[in-house]
Amino acid sequence: MSSLALMRWLEGSPERYDAGMRLITFGQVAKLHAAATEAAVAEPGDRVLEIGSGTGTVTALLVARGARVTAVDQSPDMIEQARQRLSPAGETDVRWLEQTAAEVDGLPEADFDAIVISLCLSDMSSNERTFVLTACTRLLATGGRLVVADEVHAPPGLRRWAQRVWRLPQSALGWLLVGEVSRPIANLAQEIRRAGFTPRHEHRFMLGSLALIVAEVAP
Repeated sequence: MSSLALMRWLEGSPERYDAGMRLITFGQVAKLHAAATEAAVAEPGDRVLEIGSGTGTVTALLVARGARVTAVDQSPDMIEQARQRLSPAGETDVRWLEQTAAEVDGLPEADFDAIVISLCLSDMSSNERTFVLTACTRLLATGGRLVVADEVHAPPGLRRWAQRVWRLPQSALGWLLVGEVSRPIANLAQEIRRAGFTPRHEHRFMLGSLALIVAEVAP
């Protein structure tokens, strides 16, 4: 997530990571995660694929709502932290997959009622996002939901200016700590449409710089 690339430095501890996320997003990330979870799980037993599960914050929320979760992350350390977060013994009903987002293309067709992608698309190139989103059209069952939460360009004017201002120190720190800075997505809804989805709902947080989009496979 753009300037939040620096959060990789904090990934050694779920508590430290989550505290940093709350600080950088002025507490809005909790609302974003709650809204994404509510949009993803229509009823207990729903099969949910979570791409980029990280420290398991959203995973835990999905499980609490009764979802059967397949959680994907490329970092074995993050998966282990998420497993411990959900259960000190590491035993949960979650299916953990250590792989990149691009590798979800190998999962069975129409196997999920919902797919959640939270705060990781902005770490990808445009081509990578297109590949992952297009793969998701094949993975969703009929009537399934794509739920995407990520950093986007705030609306033009004062909010766009404010976003640039608060990102400056974050971007500088992210570059110093991890050597890279990702960027907010210019038009997330358009990219979702190009991949073969029809956005049904969009909600903005944090002066419009965080977007939650719920979409369905286009007919």
